[in-house]
Amino acid sequence: MSSAKRIIKSMTALFFGMGFLFAGNALIISSIGVILKHNGASSFAVGVVSACFFIGAMCGTIFSQKIISRIGHIRSFGLFGAIFGISAMLHSLSENLIFWAFLRFLIGICYYSLLMIIESWLNEKAKNAVRSRILAFYELVFYLSFGVGILIIAFDLDPHAVFIISAALILFSSLPLNLIKIKEPLLPKASEVSIPKVFDIAPLAIMTSFVAGLLINGFFSMASLFILLQNYDAKVVSYFMFCAIMGGFIAQMFIGVISDKMGRKIAIMLCASIGFATMLCYAFFTLHLYLQYVLAIFLGMGIFCLYALALARANDMLQDKGRAVELGRGVLFCYSLGSLLAPLILGVLMEYYGFRGFVWFYVILLGALILFALNKPNILNKKFKKNLGNAVIFND
Repeated sequence: MSSAKRIIKSMTALFFGMGFLFAGNALIISSIGVILKHNGASSFAVGVVSACFFIGAMCGTIFSQKIISRIGHIRSFGLFGAIFGISAMLHSLSENLIFWAFLRFLIGICYYSLLMIIESWLNEKAKNAVRSRILAFYELVFYLSFGVGILIIAFDLDPHAVFIISAALILFSSLPLNLIKIKEPLLPKASEVSIPKVFDIAPLAIMTSFVAGLLINGFFSMASLFILLQNYDAKVVSYFMFCAIMGGFIAQMFIGVISDKMGRKIAIMLCASIGFATMLCYAFFTLHLYLQYVLAIFLGMGIFCLYALALARANDMLQDKGRAVELGRGVLFCYSLGSLLAPLILGVLMEYYGFRGFVWFYVILLGALILFALNKPNILNKKFKKNLGNAVIFND
């Protein structure tokens, strides 16, 4: 059995838990735009409520490490999962936008804390030579589960049913870790509460994680509005987003191997180029709905691998495994900062320019990422091992 398969098998319970978590998160995150628009909220209001999720995300990446270092990964997973599920259910109590914004803030803290637990766990177990393949499997689980959550929107359920189902899925996520025997990582050392030291991480990883946050969570927050502004309904929203998720799933089948064999820079530029070419089609042509479904697949292939590639690029520079949580927190902080800005920027652009504001947002960011990566060195595994030396983190 290969090293990658052996590592994946040893963490079966964690991957099962992820499946429930991502499906529940997909439903609660992606349905908000549809529900708010149905209630008469403006594009800007949708963006502001969505942004509160990412304010919580930034707080989670900064402060949750203390909790993880005190009670461990499994108990932390159960704690944040429980608060997440309760917050999802509380949406049913009121349609007040301020109340919903607060709940989104809590959900953001919990979800990104859970992501930090998962990713630090994976990075501690994975070696550099197979890291992209482990992270690619992680992304496969993410997109399959997220796709299931997205498809539930197509049933056009009552909002209360949406909140209950999403909460149930999230609460189920803790069960596998408590029912199936799994060895959790050693408790990380608690570091002082401060903004993560993002500039200690490779610049290409920082830029890629920031742009990934803008693109990926801009899509999850506002793609529903992008479709609704073209005068389509919630069912089309579900199918469009599902096609993009499937594009991410397809890309994960080969991008991890490309990344491990040819280097993270090449993989990042390849993904960004696919997304850039796709959005140029939206910018310059009037597209039939079914063609938009096809292009959504390519858009998903272009943007949904970027965060995993940023994480792999950053971890290539890490020698001290005890700093895995700190490093993951730094990358996640950049990602969550981009995620925070995305719905606010898109809310303004789409308020004034309609669905085309969404399109040009993607064209500009993907083009900028390609240009930024051009003059960065490509680090291959053999070269990396040969030149590793004694440094903990290298700048590129």
